Amino acid sequence: MAIQVQEKFFYASGAVANGVKGDAFTFFLLFFYSNVIGLTPGLASLAIFIALMVDAFTDPIMGMISDRTNHRLGRRHPYFLLGIIPMCLSYFMLFSIQSSWGLSQQQLFVWMLTFIILTRLGMTIFEVPHRSLGSEMSRSYTERTSIFAAREMFGWLGGLFNAFLAFTVFFKDTPEYIPGTQNPEPWIYYGMTGAALMCISVLVTYFGTLKYRSNTKIRTQAFTLRLIFSQLLIALKNKSFLIFFFGYLFIAVSWGMGSSLQIYMNTYFWEFKSIMLASFLGIYVLSTFTAFIVVPRLVQFLEKRSILLFAISLAALVPPIPIFLYINEILPSSGSWNLFFALAPFVYFANTCLSSSAIIRESMLGDISDEVELESNLGQQGLMFASSSLIGKLNTGLGILVAGLALEFIGFPQGSEVTPNADQIFNLAMIQGPFVALLMIIPFGIFSFYSIDRQKHQKILSQLEAR
Repeated sequence: MAIQVQEKFFYASGAVANGVKGDAFTFFLLFFYSNVIGLTPGLASLAIFIALMVDAFTDPIMGMISDRTNHRLGRRHPYFLLGIIPMCLSYFMLFSIQSSWGLSQQQLFVWMLTFIILTRLGMTIFEVPHRSLGSEMSRSYTERTSIFAAREMFGWLGGLFNAFLAFTVFFKDTPEYIPGTQNPEPWIYYGMTGAALMCISVLVTYFGTLKYRSNTKIRTQAFTLRLIFSQLLIALKNKSFLIFFFGYLFIAVSWGMGSSLQIYMNTYFWEFKSIMLASFLGIYVLSTFTAFIVVPRLVQFLEKRSILLFAISLAALVPPIPIFLYINEILPSSGSWNLFFALAPFVYFANTCLSSSAIIRESMLGDISDEVELESNLGQQGLMFASSSLIGKLNTGLGILVAGLALEFIGFPQGSEVTPNADQIFNLAMIQGPFVALLMIIPFGIFSFYSIDRQKHQKILSQLEAR
């Protein structure tokens, strides 16, 4: 049975919360603490990495708890509400800190680490069951892709809307601060708005998807910590999941590294003003809609592996091109609108490919969870999507840590009053461009061995239904 459009809307709206958090943590958080508050990049990236490590290992636990929940609201929905308070309150506190407080490096580190962990814990309580619910709404090879396409689109749009508010309302350029992101004062309002958006999105998806709250009748085992590792081993024995695990590993590392350095590139290499950065958001919206529309249609004719390999290739090859063109003085001067329009096509194609790859990966994982269920006779959707979240967090955290250490290595200054020199900016571009692109190429070879196609998945479903 096809899922109605409004039902996809209500389900996908929950991804706005993760989009807001993801956009803030990936693009703004390292910059805020290092170049606004004055925490060294190494310590700031270490705090992000430690929090991600802690959070990553709570994901499988949350997945198994959700899989084994027997509640009148089902096994997913109770946790939607449970995660709101720690997620939203801690997110606000994270951005409420002020440089005028005069805290030491150690105190800044503890404050940052504490509220990152609490924010991510709240998000885990909500997001793991939410992602699992999407896989359970339909087992159709194509319909599942459509569901996760909607989820991915809402996640991107949530993050982009929050970024749009940031550049157009909170971080406007002033004579003292160009760009406005270096101004310490508006960051608390940025945090307050993001927390409100996250709260609203969770409530919308909770009430809008109560239709799907019933417990799925599949065999489960009593929850123990020992069972976590035994069932992770079940997943890791599956060839398809191993390919997914290691392929996603390198995607997450490269994406985390490249994304966390993007705001540095926009500020110091391209020298864009806040209004230009806000204008880029329109391109991101267009590219996200493109992926949302195109990918579900492509899946009707092409295999998911083929789409993913093509998307990965372009995502790796496109971003470094404008950097080399600029260095060789082929592109217009920095900070100009002419440069903005020259970069626009590259940004559009790269982001379309990144969005497409994320949609396909989520849909592929749903197919893999069906295969693991067939092999183990256990319903493990929560655990499977939690494992995917674990991969993403571990390696995105590693990517951000490497980015922070790279900034330390090239001697990139911290604090809003210090400007990097030409050599430091050039080295930044080489890291954010060619090095990240090299990492993005690796998953191509890994995912080429993925074997679940349309025909194989139909056989899996037939065997599950025959039980």
